[in-house]
Amino acid sequence: MPVTEWFIIKSLTVPSSWIAVLLAILITGLVLWRKFGKTTEVWFSDAVILVLLVWKLSVIITDFKMILNSPLSILYFNGGNIGLYLGLLVALARLLYQFKKKGWPVSELVAMIIALVMVQSLYQFLMVLLNEAALWQKIITVVIFLGITILSWLKVAESSVWRIQLIILFLCAHIFVAVIQPEGIVQTPLFITGLFVIAAVMVYFATNSQHEYTEGNYE
Repeated sequence: MPVTEWFIIKSLTVPSSWIAVLLAILITGLVLWRKFGKTTEVWFSDAVILVLLVWKLSVIITDFKMILNSPLSILYFNGGNIGLYLGLLVALARLLYQFKKKGWPVSELVAMIIALVMVQSLYQFLMVLLNEAALWQKIITVVIFLGITILSWLKVAESSVWRIQLIILFLCAHIFVAVIQPEGIVQTPLFITGLFVIAAVMVYFATNSQHEYTEGNYE
């Protein structure tokens, strides 16, 4: 959904996309804490904070000349989309390294996919709610993301095969929704989903043989 609404909070003018992102992250964090426990919520929160820090400080890379001329401008600017992608890459790399050190715990891999689906789906729901678009575009967006969210909750814990199928299905569903949305497929949320899908595929190949004999015992 394109940003059509802006909100004034004291002296700040905030786009609806920022509100959607923050609410999606907060709600997902609460769900992860309730479903999987404090440990899972902690790595999720750490990953979010790392993304934000890299995004904010990456302005040093994206606009080094400005920072050199005016060091205090780092307080007011960020790295934009490039900084966001750098933050996601750094946070994902750190998270996967942590999981690898723990032996790729199935419960955390399940939680990671749930987190991906929930954040993206909640973001889409909130963007539909907060912004203007054709009614049919809104309905299709909500129905598809709601469907993939429900399916993920029902099947993600069953096996590694289900997990990789769900993550690929999620990508296909997001591409379809992006096509019918005003912005088309060239949009940051879809790129973010694609990045997470690449990470999930890498995890699948790294863990498939290791977890084959334990998948049936996971609850």
